[in-house]
Amino acid sequence: MDGFVRHQIEGASVDIDVVPMKPHGFCARFRIFRDAADQPEWHNVHVSGSVFDTAEEAEEAARSMALEKVLARGL
Repeated sequence: MDGFVRHQIEGASVDIDVVPMKPHGFCARFRIFRDAADQPEWHNVHVSGSVFDTAEEAEEAARSMALEKVLARGL
């Protein structure tokens, strides 16, 4: 993927950035915000000591983690 993809999750905007890793695989990060004035931090998505095999797996993991954070904190 080139750049980030924006999703709407439970009323919050979530940017997900998937990055290819060398020599293979992908990692992802996400940030959550409610309006343009927010300046959220990027959260890294980890796989236990490894990377994701596909960009789609990395994006899905980031989306799942973002949903958990949105529901847990009401962000």
